[in-house]
Amino acid sequence: MTFSICVREDGDGERNGGESGDGAAGSAGATFGVAVATDAPAVGALAPCVTGDGAISTQSFVNVRLGRRGVTLLPDLAVDDALPGLLEQDENASLRQVHGVDFRGNAYAFTGGDCDGWAGHRVEEDEGITAAGNMLVGRETVDAPVAAYRASEGAIGERLLAALAAGREAGGDERGHTSAAIAIKAPKTTAYHDLRVDEHETPIAELARVYEAAREASDGFSEDSKGRIFD
Repeated sequence: MTFSICVREDGDGERNGGESGDGAAGSAGATFGVAVATDAPAVGALAPCVTGDGAISTQSFVNVRLGRRGVTLLPDLAVDDALPGLLEQDENASLRQVHGVDFRGNAYAFTGGDCDGWAGHRVEEDEGITAAGNMLVGRETVDAPVAAYRASEGAIGERLLAALAAGREAGGDERGHTSAAIAIKAPKTTAYHDLRVDEHETPIAELARVYEAAREASDGFSEDSKGRIFD
């Protein structure tokens, strides 16, 4: 019922695709982001978890602890140690799908054997990208966001939106889409780094509209105001 992409952007400009956008943050000079869409309302409240140490998306039969607890472990554990450890404690692990990247350059994805419909994932560790989905029309909905993210330019938020649009065009959730979200952790937080469309007939297009509106508003703040408003 969901497809998503997690990304890590290095801060030296030699990143996954496109030009340097929103900069770098985190324990090793990286910016992290998640983009996700699903047929259920309010996916942004459940799936994406992002800190300066990494990005995780938890989906399928959602266990929010995998994401929320997972990112808190990343300062001390690699993502490919933290998430398997949490899954071992989950008696319903076969129903889960979870993936993510961390500041050390590690990446991990898991798709439980009892996830419904077409379900699978992709890990591009060298590029700092993971993608996953379940109840999809086919694998192309996992591959298309990765290709679009690689090929697009601009800020990380723009590239994440391009990834969602590509997944939708490739078929997306076999039942359609109801909600979508992006979450980003960068050195300078902005009004367009944590955005959700909780229920809409065309949530991915609506998220892109909200992103542009939030970005325009944020760009209108003075630097002093931004320093007082954002972390």
